[in-house]
Amino acid sequence: MKIKQITITLIFLVLIAIPKNSYSVVRLEGIENFPASYRPYLLELQRNFPEWRFTALYTGFDWEYVIDNQNVFGRNLVPISFSRRWKNTTPGQYNVEVDAGWVDASRQALEFTMDPRNFLHKERVLQFKSLSYEETASLEGIERILQGTEMHNRRVEFRNSSGQNIVTDRTYAELILNAGRISRVHPYHLASRIRQEVGHFLSHPSISGVFPGYEGLFNFYNIGATSDPDFNQVIRNGLRFARYGRPRSGKHNDSMEY
Repeated sequence: MKIKQITITLIFLVLIAIPKNSYSVVRLEGIENFPASYRPYLLELQRNFPEWRFTALYTGFDWEYVIDNQNVFGRNLVPISFSRRWKNTTPGQYNVEVDAGWVDASRQALEFTMDPRNFLHKERVLQFKSLSYEETASLEGIERILQGTEMHNRRVEFRNSSGQNIVTDRTYAELILNAGRISRVHPYHLASRIRQEVGHFLSHPSISGVFPGYEGLFNFYNIGATSDPDFNQVIRNGLRFARYGRPRSGKHNDSMEY
């Protein structure tokens, strides 16, 4: 069976030296509209992936201004296991855990990770894929992303809040495609995020529908599933979000108070 190539759009943020009070966003499609320093990398990618389209997004933000505003203690974190050059080494801030296992990033780390030219190779470039809905999205493409999971080529079946087993006539891929059309988010992003967040198995407690106290609730994206030493509490936090639409106050409090 021949599988069609997937057409994707890659959008790159371009930060250039301009006055700080001049903010205007301009999208220009085509490699010729990128700064000269981008073009050799993009031309190489184009040779290997001729169906890809490249769009430059000129943000109107000055590079130094952006880095200055991101280089604020606690705003950008890296794992504490990273080497010293990735970490903020300011006295009193070095290796201080802002979150469990996470510490403040260095300015050098920010400059490296915010410069798209450091990632213009096939292993990393897809982080710049446009997340907006595209009509080229297909069920075939979604199924390729879901391959290896229990959602692959499978019709949706779930248990509702009353404990009744519901069998539908639509596959997970069909629901994801429809969700993309409604939300105007690219279905490939939705499918990839689901796979990243809940893994391969429908028994994951975020999507099983049988988690105690939250029967019939599902959170395929783990939205609101904030970090906690207790794994069950992480799941509970996410399912609270699914129930109420926003995080709840109080670690173990499921009342209606915010």
